[in-house]
Order: sequence, then structure tokens, then C-alpha cells
Amino acid sequence: MSSQATAETNLLKSQNIKQILIGQTPGFRFGGRNVPKQKALRMVMHEGRLAAEITMSVSMKGHKDDWYSRGQEGYAQRFEFGQHSKSGQRIGRETWTHMLLWLPNGTVSREHTWLFDFKDNRRGQTFGQLVGFGLSDDGGGTALKLIHRFEDYDCIVGSERNGTSNSYCDWTDTNILLGPVRRFTGRWVQVVVRAVWDDGQRGAFDFWIDGKKVVGYRGDTSKKASNIPFKFGVYRIKLNRYRNPKDVRAYFSAVGTAPTCKKLGLSNCEVYESTMGKLGYFNAQRVFRHRSNEKSDFVARGGRVLKQ
Repeated sequence: MSSQATAETNLLKSQNIKQILIGQTPGFRFGGRNVPKQKALRMVMHEGRLAAEITMSVSMKGHKDDWYSRGQEGYAQRFEFGQHSKSGQRIGRETWTHMLLWLPNGTVSREHTWLFDFKDNRRGQTFGQLVGFGLSDDGGGTALKLIHRFEDYDCIVGSERNGTSNSYCDWTDTNILLGPVRRFTGRWVQVVVRAVWDDGQRGAFDFWIDGKKVVGYRGDTSKKASNIPFKFGVYRIKLNRYRNPKDVRAYFSAVGTAPTCKKLGLSNCEVYESTMGKLGYFNAQRVFRHRSNEKSDFVARGGRVLKQ
């Protein structure tokens, strides 16, 4: 066996997901609501890269606060790896995030399937997503989508009558459809984010996919959060709206965060830095907004507020 093959074998034997992390990525751990690891995660060599293969099937069900969320059975399930709430991205500091993603040909998701997100952590309590990236079907078939909630966002933590607890938010989603999922399957897709999480005019959010600028936003990006934890993996919601949802599989590699693009070890930082000043939405199939009154509906049906 060659030395390269031996090294690859040793990497796979360890089954340690931290082997795919790059940059200066502190405080990563498995999510507390994950399905069992041995069912969902494998470390593999995939298309020339060491990768975390994450597979989700409805047969795995989910943690009770996901599976029975919103008072419904079979609502959500997840397997995620990311920053602990105490080690999330710092407010007022520039942070770059990188991820390589491979989705198999034929990937379908009628429900919402999130592949990474940035959440709002306030004094140790994690609320909803400020930014989410994943798959959904908004009427035109499965598409890759980015959402942000910078314009309007108000969350609580509440307890349902069946004892499950979750965050419930009123918000306005800005949905950026990147195109049909088939355009992003069967190959490695590169995602880069630059953010300054801040509730004033210093706030910034820039997003690129495959080197193309998609979002340039300036304004309130933190909504008074204490820090912003980043997580990646597979998190599926609204499963019970559909009959026999298909399994979802995704491969993740070279995931990490750093204070600058260069400290992520990327070779094409000039591509991103040259377009940082472009503001607005670009290279998107469609941009639309959607209002959610999830928090208001929860309170109206008698949900108990645990944290405001």
C-alpha cells in the first residue's frame, strides 16, 4: 500500500469529523438534538477529498423537541456540527466562513433542508436563524436557496402543551433562489461568507457561491445578539407535510472560519475581496420576501413563553 493510501486509510479509521475543519475554527461540537451518529455520519474519501457524509432518513426520526415540534409528530430531524453558543462568531469582528458541498445527482427535497446556518445567541440562549442556506421547493421544484432575516426579526423560546420546547419567531424572510438543485449536483460547490455581525451601520454580510457574488448587504446583521454560532449538516423541517419524504445525503469538506480570507488558506481570495464593495443581489434566479408570524401564532394558541 502506498504512503498516500495508508494516510487516507488512517484518516477514515478515526472517523473524526474535525479532520475536515480549516482556518481558525474554535468550539465546534455535535448538536444536542442530533439523530444517532452511527446512523447519520461517515467519514469518507469522496471525489478526491476527505469528507463528512451526512445522511438523513425519516426512519431515523429525531429528538423529541424536533420530531414533535409545533405540536406535530414527524416535524423535523437533524444531524449538525458547529460552534457552541459560547464560541460563536464575535459581534463587531470581521469573520470569513468557507465550505465545500457535494450533493448527489437526483437530490430532491420538497421540505426545507438546511445545510448550514448562522443563529442568534443571546446570553447563552440560541434563538432562530439569522441566515440559512439549503434546499426547498417554493413552487418550481427543488432549488438551492439562501435566506436572511436582517430586516425584521423577533423571537422567543416557548413550551408546547406536549412539553416540547423550541424558538418561535416573527420575521420577514428574504429568499434568494440560486437556481434548480440540478445545477449544483454531482460536483463540489464552494461557498464563502464574509460577515461583520453588528446592530449598527458597521454590519455587513457578503455571500459568494463558486466565486460569484450573490449578496452584498450593509446594516443591522446581529439583532442585538451576544454572538452568532455557525453550524453545518442536514436539518430537515416540515417533513410531515409530505408523504414518504426521500432520504437526503450531503458531503461536506474544508469547512471553517477565520478573521480573514487568507487565514482560511484559500488560493482565490482576490476574487472575493475585489467584489466586497458590490451591494445588492446578484446571480440569483429570484429574490422574494415572505412574512412569518410563527411567534404570534404560538402565543395565540396558548403556548407558554419561557424566554423573551
